[in-house]
Amino acid sequence: MNIMVGDNEHKVIEELSRRRDLTQRELSARTKLSLGAVNLILKRLVKRGLLKTLNLNPRKVEYLITPKGFSEKTKKSYNYILKTVDLVKQVKEEIAKIVLEEYNNGQKKFVVLGNDDLADIIELALKGFDYQRVADIAAIKDRNALILLSHDQPGANGFRSLNVANRLGGSYWGVEL
Repeated sequence: MNIMVGDNEHKVIEELSRRRDLTQRELSARTKLSLGAVNLILKRLVKRGLLKTLNLNPRKVEYLITPKGFSEKTKKSYNYILKTVDLVKQVKEEIAKIVLEEYNNGQKKFVVLGNDDLADIIELALKGFDYQRVADIAAIKDRNALILLSHDQPGANGFRSLNVANRLGGSYWGVEL
C-alpha cells in the first residue's frame, strides 16, 4: 500500500533533509509539532521505510532519509507546487474580471500599489492594460488612474482606489478577513 506522506510527516522529512542530526526536541521546535507527535511520526516513517535510523550511541540517533523517503518528499513538493500554481491562476482570473469590469465602466488607467505577492499577481492580470506599478503613492502621476491596492493602505490621497484583497475575499490565501 503506497500512502503519500501527510503535511506533518512532510515537515519532519523536510527538516531532516536539511540536517539529519536533529534531535526529536529540535525537530519539534522547527516543525512546531509536539514532541510526542514528532516521536510518533518518526516511528511511522521508519516503519514505512521512508526513514532509517543510525544509532550513534544509546542516547543519540540520526535519521537518514531513504530513496523511498526522498521520492515521497518530492511527490509532496510537486503536488504543493501544482496546487499553488493553480491557486495563482484562479486569483489572477478573479483579478482580471475585476479589472475588466472597471475597464468596461470607463476606467482606462490603473496603478498597482504594493510590493507583495498579491501585487505581483495584480500586475500579471493587468497585462494588456494601461498601468504602472509603484511602491509609494507619491510616485503616482495620473490622478485619473484607479489605484489597485494589494492590502489595506492608509488614505489614497484623493485617488480612487480599490482594495483587491478585500474584493477577492476568501479566494486569496494571504488575507484574513
